[in-house]
Amino acid sequence: MKNIYKTISQRFILSVLLLVSCVFLIGLSLREEEEPVPTAEQAVGEPEQELPAEPEAPAGVPEDAPPPAEEVPEAETPVLMATAHFAMEEYRCDCGGYCGGWPCPMNPALLDKIEALRGVFGQPVIITSGVRCEARNAEVGGVAWSFHMRGCAADLYCPGVAVGELAGAAKDVGLNVLPYYAHGYIHVEI
Repeated sequence: MKNIYKTISQRFILSVLLLVSCVFLIGLSLREEEEPVPTAEQAVGEPEQELPAEPEAPAGVPEDAPPPAEEVPEAETPVLMATAHFAMEEYRCDCGGYCGGWPCPMNPALLDKIEALRGVFGQPVIITSGVRCEARNAEVGGVAWSFHMRGCAADLYCPGVAVGELAGAAKDVGLNVLPYYAHGYIHVEI
């Protein structure tokens, strides 16, 4: 019985290898040929091209007239910052429209402590969940008394920083912490 499974496993692996090889070869044959990089002699030996002439002024416009005004791009909407390094948008409920994004305001003390946490590492801290409406909280399996629904909690991680190290630093800046080691982030609240 073990030999049957071994034979099936071997055939499956060989089939996968054959399939991957075929896809690779097809990709090579479909790839356009790249032009070779010119040698130094070829690049230097080519004659310089003439620059295009300046555009002439349109008929009826005096030569000494000021140039036409350039189009000014529309001003971008300013980003509302929660703290020096975090935009309010990062804390917005991501329910997709149940609540308009802000079922309640974020607690300023929480925002300040998360900013302090970012300062400990001197690199970005990524907010994965801020404030939540009841519908979003239910979608993600949050508890009925979730601090997220009061604007007093956030889930976050810091790329390249271990969950345990991040959790310790969060405690040091005064946050209550629930580390999710298996998922690579921490829940912080005040």
